[in-house]
Amino acid sequence: MSRRLTPLTAVLTVALLGLLILLVPCLAHARPGGGEGYSGGGSGDSGGGGGDGGLVFLLIRLLIWLIFHHPLIGIPLTIVVVIVFMRWNKKGAPQSWDSARSAPPPPPPQRLPSQDLEAIRALDPDFSIVLFDDFVYALYARAHQARANRRDLDALAPYLSEAARTALARREPAATPVDPIEARVTAVVVGALRVLDVILPGPPAGPTPDPRVRVVLEIEANLTLGAAGSERTQYVKERWRLVRGANVLTKPPQQVRSFHCPNCGAPFAPTGSDRCEYCGEVVSGGRFDWTVESIEAVRAEARPPALTGTVQEVGTDWPTIFQPDLPARRAELLREDPTAADEALAARLQLIYGELNTAWTNLDLAPIRPYVSDGLFDYLQYWISAYKAQGLRNVLEGMTLTNVTLAKVVRDRWYDAVTFRIWGTGRDSTLRVADGQTVGGDPRNNRTYSEYWTLIRGAGVRGAPRTGKTCPNCGALDTNMAGQCAHCGAKITSGEFDWVLSKIEQDDSYTG
Repeated sequence: MSRRLTPLTAVLTVALLGLLILLVPCLAHARPGGGEGYSGGGSGDSGGGGGDGGLVFLLIRLLIWLIFHHPLIGIPLTIVVVIVFMRWNKKGAPQSWDSARSAPPPPPPQRLPSQDLEAIRALDPDFSIVLFDDFVYALYARAHQARANRRDLDALAPYLSEAARTALARREPAATPVDPIEARVTAVVVGALRVLDVILPGPPAGPTPDPRVRVVLEIEANLTLGAAGSERTQYVKERWRLVRGANVLTKPPQQVRSFHCPNCGAPFAPTGSDRCEYCGEVVSGGRFDWTVESIEAVRAEARPPALTGTVQEVGTDWPTIFQPDLPARRAELLREDPTAADEALAARLQLIYGELNTAWTNLDLAPIRPYVSDGLFDYLQYWISAYKAQGLRNVLEGMTLTNVTLAKVVRDRWYDAVTFRIWGTGRDSTLRVADGQTVGGDPRNNRTYSEYWTLIRGAGVRGAPRTGKTCPNCGALDTNMAGQCAHCGAKITSGEFDWVLSKIEQDDSYTG
């Protein structure tokens, strides 16, 4: 038996639909390195989920159901909801997720600052935070991609302890002889790396003091598992504890990602032993390089890449986190290279900013390849692939840098690194490629945001930052996807010739 649509019911239904349109916030703003967030949303994560929008839809559906099936309850309740919303809206409630107009912004959380890895330089003059991060990112990806195959894991014995390898091998979903592919990790993107603790060897506290350096890291990442066509995405948060002998020195950049024997450099054979068959040394336990002593899974959730979830900018109005001794660090860099002035670096940053936003919108990262490090390129490519897989495109229009301020300078034997806090604005929306329909964001109104961008350059490189789009070595225009000039073969994405972007961090995850 069908129900007739009374005039009052029709009016209320139309009102509810209008209320639905107003209540559902703009969907994901997914700038490169930002908005969509590697975590895919959730409380405390920098990315956006779909929780708020889904809750609103459920409430609207419930009210409509009550109007038709229990009008004595549904109609009065709907009238109350409409009146409350209209009064709230008149008071100037924000209609946009633009954090400059959202009120009031939440105060900055009381987060502990990231511990200073530079303290390790007292024992190792060659220590480099840039190289350490590169090592950890590469090892993290290699370890997870190897976890479905014990032989592949054992090939990393110099860098992963037996306990760490066992913990990874037992991680769900576990590989089985019947279906080993479904447990295989095919892609890894690290979204955040925080240093929780740095422990240097101190005075002997007992009969057997530990002469090793210890570092505790918290890592957040997205993992893609399974065979092509049936991939699943998992968000994980892990705690890695690394150790290294106090007398061990950092290896040159070209050896950091090889994962060969850390003593002799030969390929390490996965024999189940921690002894290298070439040099005969036991190479585990941090004797010759960093070894992961233990891995703790803090959190693991099945989450698809959040490309259309609801996310609000968090932290745009928070105070900038400045390095405590920034003036002295900045002066030191300028003494050695007066051309690395703030204005010149900002011009280089402006070039990268414009090229990156255009490449991101076009779903083609080839034009930005000369300006970003290998690690950041892999991170960006992960999200471009996710957009393509879902038939989506994140469109950035009118993107403008409104302010840039220097926040941090780090220098070591291998690299100079400068971190700027940038503020920008522009229109940010997500479209479905098939029909051009907007499925997220707002293509009409500007969105204000800020982030922390880190540029790196080889420590021995001098000269004004370039703002041209040519190879810094030979002047050609073409760069291949490996970051090499197609004409002279120079590797131009490692900072050996000019400043390149190596990291983009969000306000709510940056700790200095």
